[in-house]
Amino acid sequence: MAKWIELGPESDFPAGVKKSVTIQGTPVTVFNIEGLLLAIVNSCPHAGLPLGEGELCGKTITCPFHGYAYNVETGRNVDFPDSEQPVRTVPARIENGKVEVDLEACTM
Repeated sequence: MAKWIELGPESDFPAGVKKSVTIQGTPVTVFNIEGLLLAIVNSCPHAGLPLGEGELCGKTITCPFHGYAYNVETGRNVDFPDSEQPVRTVPARIENGKVEVDLEACTM
């Protein structure tokens, strides 16, 4: 069963936003890409550094520390799609005007 956690009003997450927050001790970055809400655990699988500080181009975020690039929708490494170290994705939604994530359902 999903356990949705409210992050704030939808107005705090307008189109084009990239916002990092910590939820129950887990760093998460939320993206609004042309109305599509996506979220990842804000930790680069390569070295554990804050991936959310990287540059977002389309649905690809590039780690500002080592240059690894990840698809924020699928979690896959763009340069090495068969890599066993994808970024963890977190289900995100808008419900009753509030942005919510489900940490229990995030990918491992």
